[in-house]
Amino acid sequence: MTGQTAPSQTGSARVRPLWRRVPVETVVFASLALVTLVVLGLGLPLPSPTIQVVLLGVLVGILGLPHGALDPLIARRVGLWRTPLGFAGFNLAYILVVIGVVLLWLIAPVASLVTFLLVSAVHFGSDWNADRAVWLRFLAGFGLLTVPALSHPAQVSAAYVVLAGDGGAIVANVQEWLGPLALASLLIAALVALRSRAHESIEILLATMLALATDPLVFFLLYFCALHSFRHLKAGFRAERGGGRSSALMVMVYTVVPIIVVSAVLVWLGPDGALSEQILQVVFIGLAGLTVPHMIVVTQENRHRRGFAYQDQRAC
Repeated sequence: MTGQTAPSQTGSARVRPLWRRVPVETVVFASLALVTLVVLGLGLPLPSPTIQVVLLGVLVGILGLPHGALDPLIARRVGLWRTPLGFAGFNLAYILVVIGVVLLWLIAPVASLVTFLLVSAVHFGSDWNADRAVWLRFLAGFGLLTVPALSHPAQVSAAYVVLAGDGGAIVANVQEWLGPLALASLLIAALVALRSRAHESIEILLATMLALATDPLVFFLLYFCALHSFRHLKAGFRAERGGGRSSALMVMVYTVVPIIVVSAVLVWLGPDGALSEQILQVVFIGLAGLTVPHMIVVTQENRHRRGFAYQDQRAC
């Protein structure tokens, strides 16, 4: 009959093949995770701890920082600034928060380390089950950051001591004790994700296997650069579609400037002490400083999005 479309044709036009519904960051992360697990299974050596730290510093700068570099664009989208003066004020506030977090870490390193882990658990856990309750997302992030202390307690403890002094070892011990609970929390998050987004469940299971099998720095490097940053950067550019060169320029500037600052700090610290320890301190304390304002901006974006969703519901 004219004016009607066959249901089968309509359905086939709307439903994409399964492989096209899998995000590209899932494919990249899964591929790298499987290659790493195969390397470990074959007994092949991983890079030395010093090379791991250097790679962490370089790749976090190149691949990790850009997703936070979109914060000014997100802030403009949600109305945190509109004018050049507002843009300057936003940047000043952002920098002051970063400096404040870094200074607080230097004053109270153990408390800052614990706070950073808790804040990061909420932030990283939001990679999965984003539309679920906050407690579920926290469980996923908690598991992600805690399981390495269960599988590699000596390495995590040594890293925490570099970051927070002797008290860091206590934090690592507590995480090791909470390790079985962390594994259970990741399993719960994977089961919940399986109901609606199977690719997220696969990501959680692969991240868990990496956390159990490989060195903590290798695990963090793969997760942070290949999945977390990739996902947020892709979502940010999608939200800013139409920004074109201005968005790319913004990301470039806000990536290059922190790298220059970090390089200057390492030069200023001089040759005293192990370079790998200095890089570890600068990377993770710097990430802590950047994570706090980044989460503030992301939280504002989520509230803005929920506000629009509520208005749409009322309009209906």
